[in-house]
Amino acid sequence: MRVLQLHCDSIEYTPTKKEIKSAEEISPKKTVLEEVVVCFIAVENGDDSTVGKTAIGEIQESMKKIGCKKLLLYPYAHLSSDLASPNTGLSILKEMESSAIDISVTRAPFGWTKAFSIKVKGHPLAESSKVFSKDSSKEKTSTALESESKIKSYWYIMTPDGKMEEIEKFNFSNHKQLE
Repeated sequence: MRVLQLHCDSIEYTPTKKEIKSAEEISPKKTVLEEVVVCFIAVENGDDSTVGKTAIGEIQESMKKIGCKKLLLYPYAHLSSDLASPNTGLSILKEMESSAIDISVTRAPFGWTKAFSIKVKGHPLAESSKVFSKDSSKEKTSTALESESKIKSYWYIMTPDGKMEEIEKFNFSNHKQLE
């Protein structure tokens, strides 16, 4: 399962056309939500209800960190090239919707092309990408993030004559403003 999670000021969407035969039967109408976490979700081959429950648990944990209690589950096939069947996808999304605790959940219609406008907040936790699978009990962390966490920083002071000195060995006594 692939999830693009966005903390939003608002989202507005309108179902415009059935995309697949097994699309949900709905009356297309514009929906507007404010102060909401939007999760664009692609359910993939091999995903099951366990993956969905793990994902909704992780989503709720991140929502606690940002203090938001409103969630939109938005089926978004464009996140994967290995999608589960429509029946499986819809079933898992419905299970995620019903297993969410202490939050208000809206689910965009499955199998429809939708026009949408979105306004994403601008803070460090406003945007995240998550991947869940049966092989992992928690979300997978991207290789880039894993590598970033292993980066070791070294600090130097460049003297006026161009020499680099390790910060631990630098004599600050004549340079109080640098301490």
